[in-house]
Amino acid sequence: MAQNKPSPPGSPDTPFPDLERDVTLGLLVLNLFVFLIEPGLRDPSHRWFEARYSLSMDGIRAGYWWQFFTFQFLHGNWVHLGTNLVLLHSMGPILETTLGRRRFFALYLLSGAMGGLVQLAGALISPRIFGHPVVGASAGLCGLLAALGALYAEEKVKGYLFFLIPFELKAKILLLLAGVLSLVGSVVPFGNIAHLAHLGGLLGGLCCVNLMDARPLPPVPEPPPPPDAGRR
Repeated sequence: MAQNKPSPPGSPDTPFPDLERDVTLGLLVLNLFVFLIEPGLRDPSHRWFEARYSLSMDGIRAGYWWQFFTFQFLHGNWVHLGTNLVLLHSMGPILETTLGRRRFFALYLLSGAMGGLVQLAGALISPRIFGHPVVGASAGLCGLLAALGALYAEEKVKGYLFFLIPFELKAKILLLLAGVLSLVGSVVPFGNIAHLAHLGGLLGGLCCVNLMDARPLPPVPEPPPPPDAGRR
């Protein structure tokens, strides 16, 4: 995703040299690294890996509390991973610049954990529908989307639906659509998607931004006209 002018420093389509990408890059590398080593760890002789590190009610009952964080770095396939990495790369720099490294990292992890908590709450109500093990960074990314929509509500966001269809929406509209889709999917589940985790991630992101008392960056000032502007 990229933001049109006026864009705050850190927007992916601006030339600012002070973009903060350290945490974003670290998260991208970590997600990719874990995905690359997952096949060996998912071997039948290593079934303990999924039981211990993906998020499930059985795992939490067994005392594996770290699942609220580790499930965020596991992915089911290349499409799942690629989609999440593109979203992280798109939203990460502007929010990392806005919040700073530590608060950005906290936003990402806590939003994901909140998404996992809401997913498990659904599993208590309906184990058949919501009780399956959950993996993926989507809940944390929903938290980033919520923060983006809250801080830069009027900014236009560009992206590609299914990597093919271009779209341009205000951040607040994109946040609203994500919320409605997650809510509808939680009531009438469709696809192999943890809709409750997405919904929880959105709520977690909004809560984090409010608790952090975050403020948007100032708009990029328009460049001054050249000295000979208006001369003939």
